[in-house]
Amino acid sequence: MDPAYYVAAGSLKARSFQLETISNNLANTETVGYKTERSFFSLFNKAQASARNLPLTKYVNDGTVLAERGVDFAQGTLYPTGKGLDLAIDGNAFLVVQTPQGVQVTRDGRLRIGPNGQLESFDGSPMLGKNGQPILIKPSGEEVAITPDGSVQQGTSTLGQLDLKAYATPYALKRAGGNRFDPSGLAETAPKATVAQGYLEQSTVNVPSLMIDMIRMNRLFEMSMKVASTLSNDLDANTINIVANQR
Repeated sequence: MDPAYYVAAGSLKARSFQLETISNNLANTETVGYKTERSFFSLFNKAQASARNLPLTKYVNDGTVLAERGVDFAQGTLYPTGKGLDLAIDGNAFLVVQTPQGVQVTRDGRLRIGPNGQLESFDGSPMLGKNGQPILIKPSGEEVAITPDGSVQQGTSTLGQLDLKAYATPYALKRAGGNRFDPSGLAETAPKATVAQGYLEQSTVNVPSLMIDMIRMNRLFEMSMKVASTLSNDLDANTINIVANQR
């Protein structure tokens, strides 16, 4: 097989991965607290230890094969909603949620009061306080006020304080579905953030920029496909000639 074919195939794989990332970002332009994903690649000569039996030769050391995604945790715009149970975080922290898969963190501050009085996320998962327990609200009590440090108050009573977590290496957080992240094994750091009641953090997706990227990726994909097709056709032609000459 012509080594150039592997380069073209690696390029096709890279472009497909980039297009998938762009599509996922575009699908989350209206998702509260969503953070844009970026694509990253490694080279063949950095993949030799991957035990993937790659067709490594000196001719294809510039082909991209290992693809990863990273999350850009830049601050999103805070949008006023006027709803008392809508929260936005201004800073580097995350809200802590108890899920069936364990403790996870999120920037999605759409809260509600559950049937049992627990303060919950939009899908009914309990929000955790600093004591590691759910915060209980009196359903028939006064309106809930949440202070910038995350303290939950109802009338003159303080019912608890939302647990705000920050991490030394937030880029290592793994997406866990439901616009949440799995913080397992990550070192915590002091949060530098405040809670804004009556606001939601908007998605950080930049639609015009992504549309330009999508057009560019589609063109690059077509170019890589053309190269791969040309090489494949040349290989077929050479094979036919070799077989014909051996008769």
